[in-house]
Amino acid sequence: METIPKPCLTLLTDIVSYGPIDLKIIEDAIHGGVDMLQLREPSLNDNRIIELGNLIAEITKNRALFILNGNPEVAAKINADGIQLPEKQIETKSSDISRKLLIGRSIHSKNAAIKAEISGADFLIAGNIFHTSSHPDRKPLGLQLITDVCDVTEKPVFGIGGVNLNNTQSIIKSGATGIAVISYIWESPNPENAARSMKAKMQISQ
Repeated sequence: METIPKPCLTLLTDIVSYGPIDLKIIEDAIHGGVDMLQLREPSLNDNRIIELGNLIAEITKNRALFILNGNPEVAAKINADGIQLPEKQIETKSSDISRKLLIGRSIHSKNAAIKAEISGADFLIAGNIFHTSSHPDRKPLGLQLITDVCDVTEKPVFGIGGVNLNNTQSIIKSGATGIAVISYIWESPNPENAARSMKAKMQISQ
């Protein structure tokens, strides 16, 4: 099983907001310091996920972790390094998933973090920390969520939701291993520099 670097910069895909996935952006972002790429496209069917996943796997191979947000069986077909599951599937046991895969859990509370660790999570993505355009109706949970979750688990914790260059350091200083971003890199005119700047902020905040 692959290990998670510290600090870990994660980039998530989002075709609903940004259109068809631009593989060049992924390539550039990884070159700039992205450590983990998460394919999160619930609107796509399995065949399209497999098609895209195989292309992304070629880019991430030996360079960045590749995580699929979705079906563990599909993850195995695209040589993903791990799987990300939503909080509503928190009771899914790690024994039901290939141990070749890292298991990530999306969580929104301290109690959910405890349950996720018990069920075998390898890392946790907590949020949303700040206001985010991808979920405009959700109330930000704030940095306290990172602090609370890190108090009850030694697993790597990532902050997600409204993360940008200005608030990256606050997330790491609150105890997070990494951050998960979407818009800051996908909207950047220079994804490589955007990733490099974020990674630098993370490194000096450890």
